[in-house]
Amino acid sequence: MEFSFSNIITQVKDLLFTPGDFWKAQKEKTKSSKSLWVGYLLPILLVVAVAVFIGEFFKRTDFFIEYPLLKAVREIFLFVLQYFISVFFTAELMKTFGAEKRVDIALKLVVYSMTPLLLVSIVTGLFPFLYVLDILGMYSFYLFWVGAKELLTFPKNKENSYILITIVVNFFVFSFLSVLLSKLLNAYY
Repeated sequence: MEFSFSNIITQVKDLLFTPGDFWKAQKEKTKSSKSLWVGYLLPILLVVAVAVFIGEFFKRTDFFIEYPLLKAVREIFLFVLQYFISVFFTAELMKTFGAEKRVDIALKLVVYSMTPLLLVSIVTGLFPFLYVLDILGMYSFYLFWVGAKELLTFPKNKENSYILITIVVNFFVFSFLSVLLSKLLNAYY
């Protein structure tokens, strides 16, 4: 399990700019869930949390640390919960649509397809007035689509249905978690 920011940056660049080649390379690689978690997702998530903290701290006129800190923790909870719930649904839906249930592939699909959402969260965290850029997170759906086509095999005419249903389910989970955690944060603060 190697961790380096240069390795993460290379992976992100390959994923975003050459997703077909990236997913083909991932097909041969075997990564543990711990490796994906500690060596890829967690470092990016910590950068997101720091960006949100900084953006919220300097946006406020009172310079209190409590709200920016809670906002950063909310962002961490959002993506951690999204990770676990999405892996569950992605793997379970594989069975439903006739493919072999492969949690290792579900982990890769979820972690790597969350990358655009995480990167957009860094930018909108630092500059909260740029929330219009959240639309760029939709690129995650395309990455998931390309990855699922490359990594999974389904019976005839079930692949596109699986991909579409999984994307919709994960989108609604993310939306629900985002609203719920925002409401909890606003209720507390």
